[in-house]
Amino acid sequence: MGFDGIAIFLAMTFSAWIKFDSGIFSDSILISNSVIFSGALLSVPFWWLIFVVSGSYRLHWDLSWADELKLVVKPVTSGFIILFFAAFLVSPSASIGRWIIVFYYASLLLFVFFARGCMRILERILAKKGLLVRRAAIVGTGEAASNLESYLTENTALGYEVVGFIAPGKTASLVTVPEDRILGSVKGLQGIIRNNSIKELLVTIASNFHDDILSLLLPAAGEGIKVKVVPDLFDVVAGHVHSTQIMGQPFMEILPERLSFWQKIVKVFIDYFISICVLLIGLPLWIVFAIMIKLDSKGSVFYRQERVGKGGKIFKVFKFRSMVTDAEKRSGPIWAGKNDSRVTRIGRNLRKSRMDEIPQLINVIRGEMSIVGPRPERPVFVEELRKMYPFYQKRLTIKPGLTGWAQVKLEYDTDMESVANKLRYDFFYIENQSIFLDLEILARTLKVVLTGAGAH
Repeated sequence: MGFDGIAIFLAMTFSAWIKFDSGIFSDSILISNSVIFSGALLSVPFWWLIFVVSGSYRLHWDLSWADELKLVVKPVTSGFIILFFAAFLVSPSASIGRWIIVFYYASLLLFVFFARGCMRILERILAKKGLLVRRAAIVGTGEAASNLESYLTENTALGYEVVGFIAPGKTASLVTVPEDRILGSVKGLQGIIRNNSIKELLVTIASNFHDDILSLLLPAAGEGIKVKVVPDLFDVVAGHVHSTQIMGQPFMEILPERLSFWQKIVKVFIDYFISICVLLIGLPLWIVFAIMIKLDSKGSVFYRQERVGKGGKIFKVFKFRSMVTDAEKRSGPIWAGKNDSRVTRIGRNLRKSRMDEIPQLINVIRGEMSIVGPRPERPVFVEELRKMYPFYQKRLTIKPGLTGWAQVKLEYDTDMESVANKLRYDFFYIENQSIFLDLEILARTLKVVLTGAGAH
């Protein structure tokens, strides 16, 4: 980000110099350096946000220069479209000249690409020296696994540290890797990942072994681990999954992003825009709620509770307190019933309209949640659900949400059976993510808030 920040600052100052101070355009008005420098500094956070959303700050030293150029052109072009749209909304008649826009666009592409090039070279130097590594395990114990390790060992600039091999469940190939380097089998995958700090799984078993692939995919998704599969001919022809490469070595990346680059930008914008607007505009109402909660029962206004987020990470959600203080002191973690005596009078109304969830907008701003997504569950219930439903971990592959497809279709969770019913809706959302689906969910949520209807 530091390299990009310098490049962004230089791009604006350089384009401003060409337009206003170089003498090429004799009719240009004079603009003070302080205005130009201030504008350049203010532009840095904007472009940082665009690059973060586009995924530009992941390690990319194993990509080609052409791929790196795409990672610059796409977000820069998208950022300019956003700037044009925002400028038109602020002042439709305003114009700063066509040439400076052309210079700014070209210089931003050039400077940022140059900065990324410097960063790539630095990353590869660090990788060669063993200072920048990706700990990976190869799934498979046959010849393909041996060949892949040899390839990664020879190409040290890729930065892969192969910690060992994982035996698949039911492949018939001969074991050609050293026995002492086999970390275990796929049955104990989750423990192997955690004990060896593995960040990527490189799979060399044939993808027609569906059970083996699934046994890898679900635990890895729960741990936030990348899974890449060496493709066979059928996979390449059928185009089953997103293809990628490691310096010419073909791989298929499991669980590719469902949302396009543009949709991710819009989703992040919606998250922050709605969160900030609702918290600020509704502030008088939130203060009234806080006073009513304090007058209704003893205890704090807010309630914090541990939940499981993307990749299985634990975080604490904020809520308006809707139950008596220490509601689970004797019973331990249990589901809230339909007519639960622990729910306060004010809390019952807050829960009915879902207004008790409003403070979770703070979690959205902190990046722990999104406005729309599967609701985050408590760690103790997640462990139970994992045992009951092997596919549950798929739910942890995206950020949890303040509201979701299941929440606008069904009532509050009251037991494991109701959670299981919601899984179908959560999986539907994960497989069909789009901005249009998010907008539909937001519209349905607004109806729930206004009418108090929790099921449709």
